[in-house]
Amino acid sequence: MNKIVPIVIILSLTILQSCSNNKFKQNIEVSKTIISFRGKVNSIVINKMNQYNIPGLSIGLIRNDSIIYTKGYGIRSIKTGDLVTENTIFHTASISKLFTAEATMKLIAQNVIKINDKLIEILPELKYDDKRVEDITIKTLLNHTSGLPDISNYHWGNNNQSDNSLKEFVLKLNLKLDSDPSTKYEYSNLGYDILGYVIEKVSGANFDDFMKENILNKSGMYSSDFRYFKIHDSLKTSPHSKSWITKNIYERKTYPYTREHAPSSTLNSSSKDLSKWMISFLKTLDDSDFNNKFPTMIEPTFLSNPYIGLGFQLSEINSKKIIGHYGGDKGFRSYLIMIPEENIGLVLLANCDYDEDFRQEILHSIAKLMLTPYIKHSVSHH
Repeated sequence: MNKIVPIVIILSLTILQSCSNNKFKQNIEVSKTIISFRGKVNSIVINKMNQYNIPGLSIGLIRNDSIIYTKGYGIRSIKTGDLVTENTIFHTASISKLFTAEATMKLIAQNVIKINDKLIEILPELKYDDKRVEDITIKTLLNHTSGLPDISNYHWGNNNQSDNSLKEFVLKLNLKLDSDPSTKYEYSNLGYDILGYVIEKVSGANFDDFMKENILNKSGMYSSDFRYFKIHDSLKTSPHSKSWITKNIYERKTYPYTREHAPSSTLNSSSKDLSKWMISFLKTLDDSDFNNKFPTMIEPTFLSNPYIGLGFQLSEINSKKIIGHYGGDKGFRSYLIMIPEENIGLVLLANCDYDEDFRQEILHSIAKLMLTPYIKHSVSHH
């Protein structure tokens, strides 16, 4: 009998938590004039927000050197009703990995480290009993073929803010692999957290400081930071989930932040700032410098999985190559994609974690819209 009691208590608490909130129902009005590009974009976004009951969402669209559209929709919190704008800051989750990968490639371009360097040569202080750890390279961390497992519990409630959080986390680990390095694709947030500590070690700077100075500020992302505690209160959003019993939307008590998971997960940013970064990154890809290492990031790097580059997830829309990354943590979902061939970029940030297909349903529809004139143009020339 005793075993049943905790389950009953948990169920009762879940029901109470769900019922204690007034039922949230998203109902944004769609403008009747949707002929223009902006009108069509608005219509796509709003219809999906109403369909999936999304509290708040922000998008950014770029073409060539320009931000062509950024807008916030809905609310930052169902408790306060504060509105989302293009400057509202969201937890971007795994979009963070693109930045950690870019920083790693910068250090490779500067010959501080090499892509095939062995991890234990850079971090001889690592603890491991599994001898296979000695075969992990920077490349296998970047493309998730290190054999390292994923993280099972992020302990977001720890909310660590100390400068040593990342170092202490990595050095406490006793590394064990699930597979031999370079033999299998296995998505690993742990691999990216360790990569962040590599950046910290070889640069001599704290990971978050290094990223702020060398990546974020360089792209004009002045409002963004890997440290949630540095974000201005007026820009913050709240995480939301859906009760699996009542289907009611509720605001989560814990924001997904603890400093040791910065490299894999804790970039806090806005659609406006991420739009600036996409412009900057596409320029970097185009740089004709013979030592430009960045184009290798968007090429397939592992034979048995053609959809992974170095940090980037790879796919196609309308037979054009798209590069980017999905993001998801408790209370948040995000998605960033670029089409290098057309110099196009799109980003979506949302403060909810359910019915997550809305990400590609929105962005892929908008991407096709952005590609339409180019498709007509290219067809007429063949």
